[in-house]
Amino acid sequence: MKVTPWTVPALVVLFAAMGLGGARFLAAPSIIRDYAAPPAGGGAVTVFKVRGMKCVDTAKAAAAQLEGVPGVVRFTAYASRHTAEIAYDPSAATVGILRKAIEGPVHDPETGEYIFGVYSVLEIDGVAVHDRDRSVRP
Repeated sequence: MKVTPWTVPALVVLFAAMGLGGARFLAAPSIIRDYAAPPAGGGAVTVFKVRGMKCVDTAKAAAAQLEGVPGVVRFTAYASRHTAEIAYDPSAATVGILRKAIEGPVHDPETGEYIFGVYSVLEIDGVAVHDRDRSVRP
């Protein structure tokens, strides 16, 4: 079977576009960490877009930021999208508390130092957050 000279390059471009476009719809979580059992009455889920979370290691460090925060049930990070889905008990935690925990200083266990400004929440549930707005939601 004969094909025209432009068929193979056209197919390469088509498949590359499908691969890049399909990545928007299909993504495996970089990390899933469970902290507590879900509340009996049901919980809430919020999605943060986080600057500074860009790989599995930074996603693990972001998950560590939520250790010990009351009400946090599950942390699911999609580092390639810079997003984190946080399931929590709204009677024990608020979105503002979760944001402060994520943006708080990061402890480096190797040096014992605390590093400030590692993570910054850019969006909460698709709504842009301004740096001067520290009172997100109750």
